[in-house]
Amino acid sequence: MSSFDFKKLNRTMLIYRVVQALLACLLVYVAFIFQNNFALLGKPEKFMSSIIATIVIQLLTIYPIYRLAWRDAGIEIEGCATGITSETVAALRKKRLLGDLWKFSAVVFFLIFVTMIPDAKKAPGATQVLAVTLFSFLLMCLTYFQCFNFSAKKRMKNSNPT
Repeated sequence: MSSFDFKKLNRTMLIYRVVQALLACLLVYVAFIFQNNFALLGKPEKFMSSIIATIVIQLLTIYPIYRLAWRDAGIEIEGCATGITSETVAALRKKRLLGDLWKFSAVVFFLIFVTMIPDAKKAPGATQVLAVTLFSFLLMCLTYFQCFNFSAKKRMKNSNPT
């Protein structure tokens, strides 16, 4: 049985916890801004519609996000093994690059989508679409970090039964 050094992974998980706290604060702030905007437009019900649409999108994407986080945590656990060969390190690097490509693609999708949304004066539903998009993006990021930390803790416990 190989031994593991989880020092780097524990630091990564701590950073992810801080990022989760910052994203949660940002989510609350953005929700407050959109709630005020919808109230000023005289359509406060649009805020609740945005929240419901965001929850539906979150329910549809939670499993793929969990699988990606589980995979990434597994790769990090494998990388924590002591005495791994250079071939193993190269294989892990390739796996990390594939996971990073998926995450980068998601970020680029949201950036392009947000920049392509027309002005609220030209399209009446643009503010609601923007709210759903931003809420979904922030919740997906939060979900990934939470799932990664959960998966890493679970795998660390199973890898080191001391």
